[in-house]
Amino acid sequence: MAERPIKVVWGIPTEGFTNPMSLQSLLLMSFHIGRLSSAGEFEFFYRTSGRLFTPMARESILDYALGIDADYAFMVDDDMVCPPDLFEALYRHQVDIVSALAFTRNPPHNPVLYRIKEGWDPVNRREYVVTQDVRCYPRDKLVECDATGFGAVLIDMRIVKKMKRPYFMSSCGTGEDILFCIKARKEAGAHVFMDTSVKLGHVGHPVIITEETSEKYNDPEMMEKLFGPYEKHRVLDVIAPPKIPQNKEGEAVLSGVSG
Repeated sequence: MAERPIKVVWGIPTEGFTNPMSLQSLLLMSFHIGRLSSAGEFEFFYRTSGRLFTPMARESILDYALGIDADYAFMVDDDMVCPPDLFEALYRHQVDIVSALAFTRNPPHNPVLYRIKEGWDPVNRREYVVTQDVRCYPRDKLVECDATGFGAVLIDMRIVKKMKRPYFMSSCGTGEDILFCIKARKEAGAHVFMDTSVKLGHVGHPVIITEETSEKYNDPEMMEKLFGPYEKHRVLDVIAPPKIPQNKEGEAVLSGVSG
């Protein structure tokens, strides 16, 4: 009996105001994923959680993924501009949690790559967490980190099954994506990565925030002088994806796809 396809839930958390540029990006990715699904290795399930508070939308996506016994949850925010092959670019690493490179909407447009400092507050008698931006990030590498933003992220559902609910909802001040990374590392021993070679555009006001936009505010050479190289976790060379065979006309040929 043939092994079943790898189940992937593609979830889009949205507050209901999708930008046209992001919509176009998602439509192109949808076409690409449809062809990828037709090849037989993957089976994709779509889950749009609209007009919901973002942490609750993410909870809904993971609940749906658990309900159908999915292997992966692939989340893409509706204010991102993404390459069509985003899923394959993240999937190839085969790690617990991996995101693509994105930047904050507002200046100075820092990368959403974070260090976490934890400690104990003796006055209030409780643990605390301080989030620090990684200002000098390794370029075009697979970077292990404490936490990352979830503009686009691929999560191995084996990690989620080891975690306690709620996954994203909290009354604490940190973002729901950072909270998930902290919980995943503590409760499931997960390793969190960002592939800085996979670059997203963040729809801003009125520009799309890219790596080039960020560098206008954060000169790479100056950042390295100020903060030094990134050394806390592993930095790995990004493995180039396999070449897709082409026909005589130069068109991509996917196994199991006609036309």
